[in-house]
Amino acid sequence: MRSSASPSFFPSEQIAASPPAGERAGRCAPAGGEAAGLVSFKTSDPSFLEVSFSRKLVMERRVKRLRRQVWAAGHLQRFRTPKGMRENVWFVTLTYRGVHDWQPRHISKCLKAARRWCQLRGVPFRYLWVAELQQRGALHYHLAIWLPKRLQLPMFDKQGWWPHGMTQRVIAKNAVGYLMKYLSKISPFHEFPKGVRLYGLGGLTQQARSICSWLNLPSWCKQRFGVGELKTVAGRRVVRATGEILEALYRRVFQSSGMRLYPNGPLPARWADGPYSSLDSGALLAGAP
Repeated sequence: MRSSASPSFFPSEQIAASPPAGERAGRCAPAGGEAAGLVSFKTSDPSFLEVSFSRKLVMERRVKRLRRQVWAAGHLQRFRTPKGMRENVWFVTLTYRGVHDWQPRHISKCLKAARRWCQLRGVPFRYLWVAELQQRGALHYHLAIWLPKRLQLPMFDKQGWWPHGMTQRVIAKNAVGYLMKYLSKISPFHEFPKGVRLYGLGGLTQQARSICSWLNLPSWCKQRFGVGELKTVAGRRVVRATGEILEALYRRVFQSSGMRLYPNGPLPARWADGPYSSLDSGALLAGAP
């Protein structure tokens, strides 16, 4: 049952978040249908939405989504902090020696080593990172890690976790703000290597992961259902409570420059009490797993 008022601790359409098991990451996809930007506009026929495959619109859409998720994930990390624990957020920069040194498994191997270091000290590995292109064309990573104040994060290159170049690490006062700044630099003219992950995160609570899954749903699903009310099975949306399989809201008609979406029925109105009203706010604030 949805409550009559939404929790006040999240703005209804600004939160975005995290990964399911392990890590969720945004990949740099080619300009095409699978990464299309949904753009509605006024026409003589208001019964459809226009989806453009324009590279610029695709990138604008993806960057907006990335910024929303990174912002939210950083703030949701605080729900994993044990009560009374003081912690630091370490900001790490991972740089390549050569312009073309990037390989797809470098960042995951680095994070695996850091996770092992945390496990040996009995603390969860809570992190958030984004990729950036330097002016010289080389890729590098900016990584935020949440640790108890009693622990000092080692240098990644000296530990052998990042043998591909140099690393820096400092305690950040606003690590999420720094990551958002680097995301703001992404433009349609950025040429990331094919398959590059643009961001990644891990170590969130189950409630926070549920928020993330909800944020990744199509807009029409978010208009009808709250956090945790849907699951995805074989690409179909299923209502957890009833097992009902939702029919697609739109019929797709492809064109040379994109596609048109025609509603299969009446479009749902967003319910007034907000998308987070179905959350157990007490459990979320307490950081329950």
